[in-house]
Amino acid sequence: MARKPEFILAGVLMKQQLSGKDTSGTFSLFENRSGGQSKTPIHVHANDDETLFIMEGEMKALIAGEEQTIKAGESVFLPRGIPHQLMNTSGLPAHYMLLCTPSGFEGFLAEGGRLRVENEEVGPPWPEDIDRLKAAAPKFGITLLSGW
Repeated sequence: MARKPEFILAGVLMKQQLSGKDTSGTFSLFENRSGGQSKTPIHVHANDDETLFIMEGEMKALIAGEEQTIKAGESVFLPRGIPHQLMNTSGLPAHYMLLCTPSGFEGFLAEGGRLRVENEEVGPPWPEDIDRLKAAAPKFGITLLSGW
């Protein structure tokens, strides 16, 4: 079996488990790991919904201005058109699955993130990582509102 691509986006390691090619465009699925100091900017997706399932640790989600803590074994749905932000500021690792429906987020990840170099440690994003994310977002229906 071919090795699954691993990307780094906003300080999060994202392993693509299934792409739109695998699911006839129905969804894409990512296995994510956050080291404990990561956050996305507040943003809105026009084209896709996101669902998170936390397997280890916890994440915070700001959804339409309301903060939620999502712990291991819990899920949260982030519908398109609703401003949201994901954060792991606990200082502890988090391991979670991200389901994007329909597929397409993998294109943003490939353009707005970067491929992980083997054994590369993941930390906070560098300025060039943020610039790449900001440039790619509009091409994939993602509007960045604030947070960086």
